[in-house]
Amino acid sequence: MNKKKYWLAGIAIIILAAILTFYFIQKEQDRKREEARVAINLVAMGDSLTEGSGDEENDGGYVGIVESKLAKREDVRSVTTENYGVGGNRSDQLLKRLDTQSDFQKDVKEANAISITIGGNDVVKVIRSKLLDAEKSDFTKANAKFDANLTKLLDEIRDLNPDAPIYVFGIYNPYTTYFSEMKVLDDIIADWNASTKETLAKVNDTHFISVNKQLEERSATKTGKANPNLSSDLFHPNHSGYQKMAEALYEQMVTSIQKGNIE
Repeated sequence: MNKKKYWLAGIAIIILAAILTFYFIQKEQDRKREEARVAINLVAMGDSLTEGSGDEENDGGYVGIVESKLAKREDVRSVTTENYGVGGNRSDQLLKRLDTQSDFQKDVKEANAISITIGGNDVVKVIRSKLLDAEKSDFTKANAKFDANLTKLLDEIRDLNPDAPIYVFGIYNPYTTYFSEMKVLDDIIADWNASTKETLAKVNDTHFISVNKQLEERSATKTGKANPNLSSDLFHPNHSGYQKMAEALYEQMVTSIQKGNIE
């Protein structure tokens, strides 16, 4: 009888030990899995596209949409965003804000991802100042100034934060439906985006986010009608347009997460 009790007690101890071992192994795996999940701190800066102008659903434009998309990922622990988008900002004005605003600088230092929309208002400034008299050379001069400002902006960001991936959106032509005959603007936008890519290539871990194909409308059936990707002002994206911007950014950020560049 005593032997049977000892035998049963031994079995019970073995079972309990196995259960405890499995429990602690599972806990350790859960801990490692949780540690591997990234806490994203995205600082978005730039113009009205970062501010979210035109988003009829008031979802925060691409910033709010990409935050929601990232938060649903298993490899993401949390997502926080700081939005430094100001409508109407040109590259020189964004650079000045970063140079002079201590809260802005602090948030950039603490970010592990940075997104930028800038350049559209630099182009619009030429259009407004020259109206129909604007020549391609006017945009070439403006582009050179923009590239110089963008270089300074990226240098300043890297001084504050050497490691966070930087995602810079390209610009797009909002006039492809109502002013489809303005072919010269297509060339200007293409040249502008190409020079932006060249500027980014000189700075580590920077990424060009192309959105002109997603936001421009080239269908002949849409000529003379409102671009379905734009808001009622015919310039800023609507919610659908911002979703396309967010998707382009999301794809690149996921690549950065998987490579371990956002940590």
